[in-house]
This record gives sequence, structure tokens and C-alpha cells, in this order.
Amino acid sequence: MACALTASALYATPLTPGQHNLLQGFLMRGCIKRTPASDGVAEHSDAQVQKYCQCASEHLANTFTSEEVMGVLTGQIRKDDPRGKKRLVEASAACSRHLDASSAD
Repeated sequence: MACALTASALYATPLTPGQHNLLQGFLMRGCIKRTPASDGVAEHSDAQVQKYCQCASEHLANTFTSEEVMGVLTGQIRKDDPRGKKRLVEASAACSRHLDASSAD
């Protein structure tokens, strides 16, 4: 089984620029919907949320291969797959600086 996982990693197809842009845009829209903005209750400005989501969606889109995207679309890879959750945590950590109060515009 480890051999199969290694072999699939060796033959992973990077996303084309068009696929990358589509995925990044999709991730960006989802991020903006799920990240609280400055609405009198939340602590982040719209500009902070935009910067954070741009960074996180770009970071996340860079980690996907064509095979993984197709796996999610066809249901072979579940959307709540632990590997995906790990990637989300890593992207969030890499970009959280954009949500710091000191980065407010």
C-alpha cells in the first residue's frame, strides 16, 4: 500500500494555471463567506479578511494536484478528509498575520 501511495505521488499532475485560478477563486469565495469581517461584532476589517483569504486560498491551491481535485469532485476523496483539514490548518497558520490587529488598514 505504501508503494501505491508513493507511486501516485510520483505521477501527480500539477494543476494547469487555469485550474489553479479556478480552484483559488473557489477557495477564496468560501474563505470570505466563513471568515467574520468587521460588522460591529467581529474584530477583523474587510481589508484584513480579503488579504487573509487571498493568502490562504493561494497557499491552499498550491498544494493540490489535478488528481486530488478530481478525487474530491468525484467523491473518491471526501471533503472532510483529514489531509485536507491538515492543509487548511497549515494555510491558516501561514496567513494568520493578515488578521493581526497591527495589520489593519
